[in-house]
Amino acid sequence: MSERMESRWNPHAALLGLIVGIYVVIYARVIIRLIYHYHVVLSFVSVILVCLPVLLLLLILYLISKTSRSKLQSMHYWSTGIIGVLLLSFSIYALSYNHSQQHFDYNRWVGYPEQRSMMVDDFLQKHDLIGLTQGEVMVRLGANDNAKSANAADDKAVYDLGTRRRADYKRESLYIYFDDRGYVKSYEILPR
Repeated sequence: MSERMESRWNPHAALLGLIVGIYVVIYARVIIRLIYHYHVVLSFVSVILVCLPVLLLLLILYLISKTSRSKLQSMHYWSTGIIGVLLLSFSIYALSYNHSQQHFDYNRWVGYPEQRSMMVDDFLQKHDLIGLTQGEVMVRLGANDNAKSANAADDKAVYDLGTRRRADYKRESLYIYFDDRGYVKSYEILPR
């Protein structure tokens, strides 16, 4: 190799680049996918869990810097640290996005039924359905999905929640049962 090429080629930097590249691919395929697949929300525990892989990357970087034969420059350390911070920032954004999607919003519930699975727990925590009339349930949740069928029974309302709530992709529905006077007596979420 020529002297100019030899001064540019740094096998330690190439090895670090390979390690960081593999790390980024694994992080994106595992951590980011898990966040979106399981709808993990922003919490102290979730932030700690997404910080651990980034801390591992920084620990590897620190251990590499302590070897006496390392020919890495400060630019290599800074760029690797910036990559770790960017991955962490994107993870926290994904966690906060999932958190915002889980708040109940009537317009999203009615307009985007595939998002109901993410909002149903928030709705049930904030609203006590027991004792409400069918009309009051419709005001809070819109027309139910079994109202469209001709043989729909008046003793229950069914709201399809889709498959996004469960890891095994089974469809679920919110069943709201009414007594003979038309008041909610119970409700439950069941697989279809």
